[in-house]
Amino acid sequence: MRAVKSWRTPKPHRPLFDAKVGPYPATRFFDQLSFIGTPNVGCFVLETDEGLILLDCMEPLEEHREMIVKGFEDLGLDLHDLKAILITHGHGDHYGRADWFREQYGCKIYMSRVDYEFAQHDTRNRTGVLKWEIYDFLEDGDVFRLGNTEIHAFSTPGHTPGGLSYIFPVTDEGVPHMVAMWGGTGVPYKMSAKVDYLRSTLYFAEMTEKFGCDAEIATHPFVDMGTQRLDIVRDICDGVPNPFVLGKAGYKQYEKMFTDLCLDAMAKQSAVVDPLLPPPPPPPTRPKRPVEEK
Repeated sequence: MRAVKSWRTPKPHRPLFDAKVGPYPATRFFDQLSFIGTPNVGCFVLETDEGLILLDCMEPLEEHREMIVKGFEDLGLDLHDLKAILITHGHGDHYGRADWFREQYGCKIYMSRVDYEFAQHDTRNRTGVLKWEIYDFLEDGDVFRLGNTEIHAFSTPGHTPGGLSYIFPVTDEGVPHMVAMWGGTGVPYKMSAKVDYLRSTLYFAEMTEKFGCDAEIATHPFVDMGTQRLDIVRDICDGVPNPFVLGKAGYKQYEKMFTDLCLDAMAKQSAVVDPLLPPPPPPPTRPKRPVEEK
């Protein structure tokens, strides 16, 4: 086959952070998974046979808290069924007002211990500092269980010191898929953190290969054209495939984007780093610890 020049027009990712961006309609896009948020930042509701899980919690702003409340209502879900909030990392636009939901509805909050401590300080000039307690901490290799649903947590530092990424199953009209949720988008500023980020992308790629991931979600929709794909879902015609199902090859292409972004940032910092740095080994003695909601 003759090699051809790429038809793609170069279009690098650019953050869309803007407080004036309004909410996107709450939208279900898998049988058990829905999006609530804005084109800037959002969260996901995962339905299980024993209740609901919220993945991330948006900004610690009243309007974002109310956006989640209305999103549950629009999706026909009861906030009293919310059992757990799993936080990817310790930036305010991800842990939001999880404490309010715990106080109002009794749900439990989980994140990594490292990022819980990291979030005690306003390291990124975000809105608010995390001052409330976490129910339990998730570590690399932990499996969070609620009913018959399992969420696998993996330590992926770099964007923050203790970021977590998740892998979990869903179905699309009954057809099973494995979803990957990369836990920290932006490449960090310090070279040492960039090295951690690069190792994490390679480590998580091993895990997504192991679990056969063929779909992805991102809490910053501008990263993966999330709201544009939700537009398709909201007006989808019979027979058109779900745009969030990338297939295994498509997922690998998406995942490689984060590695390439990191390598590009390293090159711009005039540093020579081996792109095949081995991932950090998992703890050698600690067995995987199931974390069950009770």
